[in-house]
Amino acid sequence: MVFAEQPSDALRRALELLAEGKGDEAEAVVKRAALSAKAKHGSGSPPLAAAYADIARVHLRTGEHAKAAAEFQHACKGPLPPDPADRRARLGFMFGFADALQAMGKFEDAEKVLHQCVAYARNLFGGSAPQSVAASVPLADGLLRAGKTGEALQTAQHAYDVLWQLGDPLVAFAVPVRAEALKAAGKPDNPFADLAELPDELVAKAVAGVLARCERGHPAHVRAVLADLLRFADGRYGDGHPVTTDVLAAVAHHEARQGDAADATVRRTAVRRAVWSYAVRRVPGGLLANLEVGFDPGGGIHLVPHVSREPDVREAEQLDAALTAALDDLYARPAAAP
Repeated sequence: MVFAEQPSDALRRALELLAEGKGDEAEAVVKRAALSAKAKHGSGSPPLAAAYADIARVHLRTGEHAKAAAEFQHACKGPLPPDPADRRARLGFMFGFADALQAMGKFEDAEKVLHQCVAYARNLFGGSAPQSVAASVPLADGLLRAGKTGEALQTAQHAYDVLWQLGDPLVAFAVPVRAEALKAAGKPDNPFADLAELPDELVAKAVAGVLARCERGHPAHVRAVLADLLRFADGRYGDGHPVTTDVLAAVAHHEARQGDAADATVRRTAVRRAVWSYAVRRVPGGLLANLEVGFDPGGGIHLVPHVSREPDVREAEQLDAALTAALDDLYARPAAAP
């Protein structure tokens, strides 16, 4: 999140524990840090507010959304801190509060908080500052999640246009929400056409933002967004480039998550392209002639390679190892496997 501060040591450790499946230990780490902050700095202090926000972030990750909302709200209370860094941190707490409300399905309440975030950002950074413009992107996202497609598109498009005109790198932050809003509104435009004018570093940030939204977006809209993104990646980078491979993996994972509603052809094509691109570069030249892809009822992937000649023992081992590594690479990109 563009408005979030760098995670504290306690939060970093808690996130590591969560990744290991140790939720209780993760919660204990951030709660101990809050007790320490209270003892050292007192009630109502910015360090204690930051500690409450860390607890909220852990609860948001563990699905305890009501607790997270209450903790983020508590972190936002009190007089405005004098230190600029603490003021910026409060904006992150406010956005976290809105996220928790959305997770609870309280979209109207979240929208009110997001409007407050935009107003706060304008006071903090100045009305025409890029950060103030970018603050409306989460608002557009909230409107989209609430089903207010027209308002969402208008808000996201305005932020995108202004940031583009300013030539500010934060334009990459606006790309993902705008892309989904365009597809939700039924627009045929490719949301990524302008990215051809951006440097690779900004393109990578925009693409990462799009891929990070895949699990929370509307499945049909995400499918359309990923199709356009793949066309862009193919045109700019071509087969085998990490960006293209990440997008192919995202397509495959997205379809796998849809179960009976999946487009098996789209999934099969994405898997084949990703595996072929990886494996064909790692087997003896010309050996791999074709590759069939199938899926079992549980979602597992089956590969049937066709070879141009009878491989010797060493070549057969190389082919098997390359295909196994290709699947491992696919499941590792760009996020959790389906």
